[in-house]
Amino acid sequence: MFMVLMPAPGLFSQSSTQMPLWSKEGEVFVSGGHSVPGGRGDSGSVQAGFRFGLVLLSARRSNFEYSIDLVPVYFITQRQNAYGASFTPFNLKYNWTGFHRILPYIELGGGVLFTNHDVPDGTNSVNFTPQAGIGMHIPMKSGSNRHLGVALKYIHISNAGLSVPNPGLNTVVVKLSIGHFCSPDTATYTDQTSRCKFYRP
Repeated sequence: MFMVLMPAPGLFSQSSTQMPLWSKEGEVFVSGGHSVPGGRGDSGSVQAGFRFGLVLLSARRSNFEYSIDLVPVYFITQRQNAYGASFTPFNLKYNWTGFHRILPYIELGGGVLFTNHDVPDGTNSVNFTPQAGIGMHIPMKSGSNRHLGVALKYIHISNAGLSVPNPGLNTVVVKLSIGHFCSPDTATYTDQTSRCKFYRP
């Protein structure tokens, strides 16, 4: 992702944009990918869900955000396909807000996955999902609080010893999203008419 952005220095022009303390993030996303070495192979996954975030620490060119993910659609392709839902109550996200046209971030989180069949096959239907990712938000237009997002995530699915065997399932997924940021402080933004401004025009 960063290799693609390198030839476009205009994306990295600096600005004084900030994301104030207690700003909120709302997002709808879909993601999908395939298993990678380190666990049971020949599996894929597709997810769809919602994210709710809150900025807990804010600096001039970065901030620290806590978020939760609700994933009511979780489909895993394997020998016996599995359907389920996931909840990620712990997700820590670090945003770089010093760029003009993009908002890069890294994140680390963990949650739980419930499925109608064992994942992987012959293990358990309740699993934990530690995960990490890197991505960016792109405003739909200059001055807009709405953004498109793209991210690359690594998700480890394991029952943490609830059953034996426990080979785990490692997946790398691409995440696409649409969302918005809302600030509690309209004085931060050029446009005083909206309480959901993040990027300056």
